[in-house]
Amino acid sequence: MTHAWELMAAPRPMRPAGFTDPAFAALADLAHLLAGLVFPPNRQPSAEAGMRRAMSTLRIASPAALLRAAEAPGDARDVILAELTVGESYFFRDAAQLNILATDILPKRVGQYGAHRPLRMWSAGCASGEEAYTLAIMLREHEWPHPAKILGTDVALPRLRAARKAQYTRWALRGVSEARIARWFRINGKSMDLDATIRDAVVFRPLNLVHDDYASDEGGSAGYDLVLCRNVMIYFDLDTVARIATKLLATLHEDGWLVLGASDPPLTHLVPCEAVMTSAGMAYRRPGRAAAIARVVPRQPETIRWQPPAITPVTPRAVQPPVNIRIAAPAPPSSLGEDDIADAYARADYPSVELKAIVALEAAGTGSDTARLWILYIRAVANQGRLAEAGELCARALDTHPLDAELHYLHATLLAQAGWHADAATAARRAIYLDRDFVMAHLLLGDALTRTGETRGAVVAFRNTLVLLNGARPDATVRAADGVPPSRLRQIAELRLQAIGAGT
Repeated sequence: MTHAWELMAAPRPMRPAGFTDPAFAALADLAHLLAGLVFPPNRQPSAEAGMRRAMSTLRIASPAALLRAAEAPGDARDVILAELTVGESYFFRDAAQLNILATDILPKRVGQYGAHRPLRMWSAGCASGEEAYTLAIMLREHEWPHPAKILGTDVALPRLRAARKAQYTRWALRGVSEARIARWFRINGKSMDLDATIRDAVVFRPLNLVHDDYASDEGGSAGYDLVLCRNVMIYFDLDTVARIATKLLATLHEDGWLVLGASDPPLTHLVPCEAVMTSAGMAYRRPGRAAAIARVVPRQPETIRWQPPAITPVTPRAVQPPVNIRIAAPAPPSSLGEDDIADAYARADYPSVELKAIVALEAAGTGSDTARLWILYIRAVANQGRLAEAGELCARALDTHPLDAELHYLHATLLAQAGWHADAATAARRAIYLDRDFVMAHLLLGDALTRTGETRGAVVAFRNTLVLLNGARPDATVRAADGVPPSRLRQIAELRLQAIGAGT
């Protein structure tokens, strides 16, 4: 479903972010009213790109007509809401987080549950079903002996229809072993059809996390053992996050777990809850249990055969405090048309960026500095949802420009989006090696190390971020931050430190 992408990966716009038509701004307000979505300046270009995709899908010619179509319930509104949030997911995403199921939930409940109390799990914001079906596959692979109920919900009906269809591409199975694919999928031309028994193990239904009543799901039943709501909270303001989190926690069984994504805001300062630091990062439980705030690493029980992927050890490297933050200077005029392409990117006209960049790269002579063109080209492809292609293009660009720090940072961002956090940390370190003052690379490194369980390294990275931001002017432009001001970046780093129990 950026998550840190818009925040940490997009290049600095060449002009202030904003909607190009008043109808788009009104549509953003309507999306906030309907689904709680918020679009700060750094996310407005990507939001407008989603609105324009909805116009193309619905064959609507003008922003004003799109706004009128969204004002009434129906297919048009569903398509628009789907385009305004990132619905991209894949199977066995964030395997370390899923390990909570293997290390705590299943072992503790094998002897407790039976037909009277089925295991209950909920994928909130399930996109096209990959996460919910992953849970079903894990239960089958663990030979779970009791009944289980798995629910997937999303606000976007087109995604739920895709989830029920259960046909996926290879991209949705990236990182999944061939043996696992052969066991649970059938190749059908270019699609991979999920096993019918897994498909039938999950129930999907629409649910609006902001407005719907779900705190007493199914008439006040025993509650959920696991709620996954990953990379969903990033679309809401903090007041809305607090309201949703309160309701999610209320749906849990007394020893159930709530797991958010690493990019989601931490809950400890927003709602009453118990935060548990696991080997996979922070998880949450209902308040009021015997222990106040536990900070434990679950052990791997012998009865569970599934293991998370191996994590490559990394060693944090501190940086010396700089005198001032590094400010990105405007790119000089270029015969390669970089200014025109950057302007198209600022308008979120990603297809035009892609076409113009291809022409410019083909016209570039030997020895030309094309790194900026490659960065705009790769980001445009990624922002159109073609992450695998963006990764391949980034590898090609690094062959030509191996010493460009921003290309390495972009590579790290794409790796993080694909869930390969150890590799993302390595790529972020390369960017920092080439430019020790690269604020966004330090911030991304901290996120990647948090996801791999390297807490000490993450603390160093987040504190380096704060050191680099110290003394920055309020109007400073931070490289690769897409116009996000230093004060907001400082707040993000401080929240990350609080989430891992390090403070500032």
